[in-house]
Amino acid sequence: MESVRAVDGLAEDAFDRTARLALRLLDGAGALISVVGDGGQTLRYRAVQAGLGERGWERAVGSKLCAEAVVSGRPVVIDDMHDHPAHADPAVAGSGVRACLGAPLLLGEQPIGALWVVDIRPRIWDQEEWRSLERLAVSLMNEIRLQLYITERNRLYEQAAAAAAAERRRSRQLQDQARASVQINAAPSLEQALQAVTDHARELVGAHQSLTSFTTDPVRNYAMSALSLSDKYAAWRHTKVPAQGEGIFLLVCQNNRAMRMTQEELEAHPAWRGFGSYAGKHLPMRGWLAVPLIASDGQNLGLIQLSDKEDGGEFTADDEAVLTQLAQLASASIERAANLESQYEIARTLQRNLLPRSLPKQSAVAFASRYLPATSRAGVGGDWFDVIGLSGGRVALVVGDVVGHGIHASAAMGRLRTAIRTLADVDPTPDELLTRLDDMVIQMSAESGADAPDQRASASSAISRAGLETVDAGRDVEANVGATCLYAVYDPVSGRCSMARAGHPPPFFVAPDGTAAFLDLPAGPPLGLGGLPFESVDVELPEGSLLALYTDGLVESRERDLDVGLEILRGVLTEPVDSLERLCDRTVQALLPDPPADDAALLLVRSHTLDDERVASWDVPADPAAVAGIRTEAVRTLVAWGLEELEFVTELVVSELVTNAIRYGSPPIQLRLIHDRTLICEVSDSNSTAPHLRRARIFDENGRGLLLIAQLTQRWGTRQTTTGKTIWCEQALPATSEPSPKAHAAYARRA
Repeated sequence: MESVRAVDGLAEDAFDRTARLALRLLDGAGALISVVGDGGQTLRYRAVQAGLGERGWERAVGSKLCAEAVVSGRPVVIDDMHDHPAHADPAVAGSGVRACLGAPLLLGEQPIGALWVVDIRPRIWDQEEWRSLERLAVSLMNEIRLQLYITERNRLYEQAAAAAAAERRRSRQLQDQARASVQINAAPSLEQALQAVTDHARELVGAHQSLTSFTTDPVRNYAMSALSLSDKYAAWRHTKVPAQGEGIFLLVCQNNRAMRMTQEELEAHPAWRGFGSYAGKHLPMRGWLAVPLIASDGQNLGLIQLSDKEDGGEFTADDEAVLTQLAQLASASIERAANLESQYEIARTLQRNLLPRSLPKQSAVAFASRYLPATSRAGVGGDWFDVIGLSGGRVALVVGDVVGHGIHASAAMGRLRTAIRTLADVDPTPDELLTRLDDMVIQMSAESGADAPDQRASASSAISRAGLETVDAGRDVEANVGATCLYAVYDPVSGRCSMARAGHPPPFFVAPDGTAAFLDLPAGPPLGLGGLPFESVDVELPEGSLLALYTDGLVESRERDLDVGLEILRGVLTEPVDSLERLCDRTVQALLPDPPADDAALLLVRSHTLDDERVASWDVPADPAAVAGIRTEAVRTLVAWGLEELEFVTELVVSELVTNAIRYGSPPIQLRLIHDRTLICEVSDSNSTAPHLRRARIFDENGRGLLLIAQLTQRWGTRQTTTGKTIWCEQALPATSEPSPKAHAAYARRA
């Protein structure tokens, strides 16, 4: 039947042409071509009439006699219809046909019809007429077979072309899905990952609207959503997506199954409740396709929704399959991004609590600082900075970087910062402090299960990097605790700064006259290697000098070489600016216009020196009789400074400290008073033995002096020097103290 239908659909012109040719060739009254189906019914016939009139002869011959030719597969010859059994049929008898000659039409071996020539009078058909009609039938079928071949070839070509187009479309979809997966995985935050999923979902399926919702509660609350619209809905791009879904949206999340509907099916669904109170503000929908986002444990993460297909049609099963595959790829990325964001927030909170929120002002320096955490994808690192007030009006400046990211790095940073503050309290030199800190880092690595040889191997390349290069060894090994650090102590009385660094970038120095350079400090090994020395260097810092301490995250990135970053830093810091805060902002903007991939810390310091009028010192003879005179000189100095209220305590302190130095210390002995934010009293001698506070018994003659000093002063302590020791104490200044005119002038110059 299919073959007959194919012939019937192709051969209309050939049938008509062949029938006319047969009529002329055999000089009959009419010619007819009939094609029959499997049940014998005539599907189509063609006739050329010549004097037969409208007597139904086509139907009589085509229906009644065609079956005989098809069944036998041989010519049908009727000289006189009155002698043929078919004449008994009234339709044949009344057709006016008296003679007919029919040649079967063979499609391969299958007869499908016949070519007929009829006449209105009896006629004897000779053999030549038979052969002519047979040849004409064969020629007709050859032409039809050729058309069938061409048609089949075209069909196969179109089928192959369609298959190739489908394959290309599928290949493009796979490429687009792969590209989407890469971009979603590379998104630096959960919010950007959701937006990438939304944009790619709309592009892959071809829709005007796309919405992705991430849920913390898979039943009700949408914690975060992303919207993507084509230009058709440009006016709706600032639409705020509701925080909660209703009705049918929840079915996707609750059942974790896709749903695809026309707009009519959507509105007729019993769970559809529109958008509730939000309906008046929601952009119009046209059809709906939604697939769930499923976590690795099978819990729902949210859903992706599409509406209004770009081609104007309805969403298909293929669209659903494409979106489902994207959802499977996106779910893992979204789940990972959410976990990373959660860990990032924990680490950031930890680091925020460990970093100094505010640092007390210091007379020795004015400072400003910035800390920029890394993006959530990289994770919070272990950069830190600190400004620590020391005895004698001095100040310690610290900046450091723990290798790695995440909670481990933040916790290690907190321990190191606490350790430095503890060590700074006993006033070691910068190189001594780094040595003790190095031992601590080694101990931390041992406690965390790190293999020391492996750690040394991971950081061995850092030892050979000198000059301006920094260390980035072992960053991916959480067990290895490594760090770089720069520690500096600035003395505003002498104007000198002692510095040492452990694998950290060198500070940048700008003198008041505009001279600028990276200070040439020995690089030192990073903390955690052990067995290698650190070296301190003293640098003169004139009044108003600028010192920049920073971590490598500020100047080094994947897109920019270290040398380029250092030159940008040099250019920014040498430009004139009216405040350190503004200079911090300009530096960060120039070096980190985008969220950094690594933590960055910046500490800018402007040095101040104490005027000579605010520092008084005396060389003390090793004679107890000299104590009274020294005490008198100290009181006279307090009067000049307007600190008469502190005379009594200062006399006691000076007497006790100077007497102890004469009795237990070694010459030379020196007393120094410093009028800073507190009144500082220092007594130095060349004996390195430090006193200790102890509780004196009832009959003890010694041990009460330091106890008295500890109770009368704000704080006290002792520090070792290169020539011995210094014992110091501080007293709070009276709120109503009035300095002398000379001291007042000194204050004015300092301000």
